[in-house]
Amino acid sequence: MWVMSIIGIVWFSLSLIFILAFMDTDVDAAMGWGMLGMLYAIPYAIVGIVTTKKKSKDDSTSMQQLINLNELKEKGILTDDEFQFKKQQILG
Repeated sequence: MWVMSIIGIVWFSLSLIFILAFMDTDVDAAMGWGMLGMLYAIPYAIVGIVTTKKKSKDDSTSMQQLINLNELKEKGILTDDEFQFKKQQILG
């Protein structure tokens, strides 16, 4: 994701420079550079959305596992040591 961000910054900067350079002289070239920028923007946006949703889903799953572990500890099924060990596995 970090690499895609760096590529995106460079790509969009170059696209903007070329769009501004060609805007007065060659409108077709300016539109072409705008389209090239969009070709990168769309997949980048999709990757960002998927990554964010996956991360939030993982966080909620971990939270639910911790809640279930705590319930087992409160019922006396797990000892304190077992609870701490399992908790570290989930969080680690």
